[in-house]
Amino acid sequence: MFNKLELNGIEALVLFPENYSDEEQYPVFIGLAGGGQSHAIVQFSASTYFNSEFFKDYIRIIPINTNNHNFKDYSSDDINDFIEGIRDYFNVTNSNWAIGGVSNGGKAAFNFVAQNPLLYLYVASFPGGIFENEPNNEWSHLKIVLANGKKDGDSWLLESKATYEKLLPIVSSIDIMVIAGQNHTLTATYDINQIYSKLFQNN
Repeated sequence: MFNKLELNGIEALVLFPENYSDEEQYPVFIGLAGGGQSHAIVQFSASTYFNSEFFKDYIRIIPINTNNHNFKDYSSDDINDFIEGIRDYFNVTNSNWAIGGVSNGGKAAFNFVAQNPLLYLYVASFPGGIFENEPNNEWSHLKIVLANGKKDGDSWLLESKATYEKLLPIVSSIDIMVIAGQNHTLTATYDINQIYSKLFQNN
């Protein structure tokens, strides 16, 4: 069950690993909902997109937009404040985090990565892309999956393709998926583990 907490002024839903202990260090999974990232959308995303057994040993954190400031528009200071809020509240690792996002959240995920690439290991967007972010050699360890619905808008599909081509020679691994029957965001009935399994397939 997700708990609601406040991290440096940002409300978030948090799911702890089983047998969580303050004495242990945990990696973090940040999930970024799409749309307006309201309570309702975040709650749906928490159960549909971000509650996966692949991240059962992670602290799963899904922030809520309560101030009309979409996470895709967060500045570097905003992002760093949120990360520091996580670090202040929990005993977490300094690397090997995961981040995933849907639509606006998919774009936001790459904005977060760009601020501190070495913090993350896994990145998933469905859909999303790097947009104006410029990757560098600190991205070389990343494992990335770019997923789109078959009925996604052309701009999202083109952004995923451009992101794939730009990151392919840089990152550790990257997959691009187009999922038949899906619209702009994946339906509640889609098995999200088909996306996450690609992140872990080379482990």
